[in-house]
Amino acid sequence: MLKVAVIILVVMFAYAGVYSLMCIVAPKAVLKSTVQASTEKTLDDAQNDGYLKALTVIMRNLGALALAGIIAELFILLTAFRKAQKWAWVALLIAGSVGWLSGLIINIAIGDKTNMILHLIGAVVFLVGLLLPVKVFFAKEVAETREVEEA
Repeated sequence: MLKVAVIILVVMFAYAGVYSLMCIVAPKAVLKSTVQASTEKTLDDAQNDGYLKALTVIMRNLGALALAGIIAELFILLTAFRKAQKWAWVALLIAGSVGWLSGLIINIAIGDKTNMILHLIGAVVFLVGLLLPVKVFFAKEVAETREVEEA
């Protein structure tokens, strides 16, 4: 189960990496639906008002920060997570939840369907990959608790 989960999470990180690179290389593609959902204006209207340059800079910065987080999480996945160290599972749970679930909630709140679907796909793959090996990480702890209760 752990090997399958690692493969699923590597796929999720590749997906997240593409999404982050899209934010860096083509921020207008990501911004288009966000601007329309939150302001009911088109991206061209934002350009006319002079906001587009600022928005693209912010989107590129967010993409770079997301990519840095993905690289860090990938190192955790390929080292400690593969060895079934509990701290790695918890670290991925926290970081992945902040990234995918907060993005999903924000996009639902503003009504951005495109980015909501992209975050939903990432969140589902993330949760499957993280929850699939949960017994590997916590089975020893449950067994130890039972032994203490029986004694």
